[in-house]
Amino acid sequence: MIQINNCFIFEHFQETQKIKRGFSSWNCGILAEKRRKKLQTKTNPSKKITPLPICHCNPLVREILLLFPRRIGSFLLEHFSQISRHCSLILEMVAQEEEFTVDLNKPLVFQVGHLGEQYQEWVHQPIVSKEGPRFFGNNVLEFLTRTKWYAVPLIWLPVVFWLLTTSLRMGHRLSDVALMAALGILIWTLVEYVLHRFLFHINTNSYWANTAHYLLHGCHHKHPMDGLRLVFPPAATAILCIPFWNLVGLFTTASTTPAVFGGGLLGYVMYDCTHYYLHHGQPSHDPAKHLKKYHLNHHFRIQDKGFGITSSLWDIVFGTLPPQISAKKA
Repeated sequence: MIQINNCFIFEHFQETQKIKRGFSSWNCGILAEKRRKKLQTKTNPSKKITPLPICHCNPLVREILLLFPRRIGSFLLEHFSQISRHCSLILEMVAQEEEFTVDLNKPLVFQVGHLGEQYQEWVHQPIVSKEGPRFFGNNVLEFLTRTKWYAVPLIWLPVVFWLLTTSLRMGHRLSDVALMAALGILIWTLVEYVLHRFLFHINTNSYWANTAHYLLHGCHHKHPMDGLRLVFPPAATAILCIPFWNLVGLFTTASTTPAVFGGGLLGYVMYDCTHYYLHHGQPSHDPAKHLKKYHLNHHFRIQDKGFGITSSLWDIVFGTLPPQISAKKA
């Protein structure tokens, strides 16, 4: 069975020229409908579009679809290859008509989902400008997407201090709390790597998946120098703290959970501040100079390697070092 735009063409027809005309007008009808919808969406997006019947251009095609059984004979496959090629050309034209272009002068978040499979290519072609794009038409939502880098240490370092002192008050020595905090930092570096590699760089192609990915990390790759969307918004961090606290609690006691989680939170603060510095600072000495080169290589050259931000430890462990660095280490 051949299926073109969910309409079926059946055997048992003798009048070849009529069939060709039917195919031609049928597909031209589809093309006309696509163009009509696109034009109407551009001129008046709020107006409801009343769909036209697919086969409105030719009654013969409509009769064909209604009268014959749903099967295709070898006769049709062998003798109507010209029709098939004609339809392929028409459908290719339709696909080109439907190609979506993002307007950078309008709010982006609800546009990028329309890119479909083109989204991955689009989002990994960076625009280097300190002027960030507008995300939402709504001013409140737009405000929530913008965060100054220093908000991260100002908000979360007091929380880290409170967590560490909580474990101290519960009877642990300072040296024990320091070790637990160091363990938390190490765990964070692994979390940082796993999230960056497997969540932030997940391949998407549906409308809502593209939209969510753009909000989560795609915007940073598209606009890597946007300083107000580089660190994670505190409200989102607070929400994510809840499941991570519960996860740490599964493997620790009531008195050690605050210290380990506090260490992890400190690791996050170090990560976000380091990330901002790698984009906007000008380090002149290692290791900061090496980290900046390493991270910008991830943005502008090899985007599927070099997922570590604060260190390359887990890239070494899991084999995701960029090729040149791998060669040097070998």
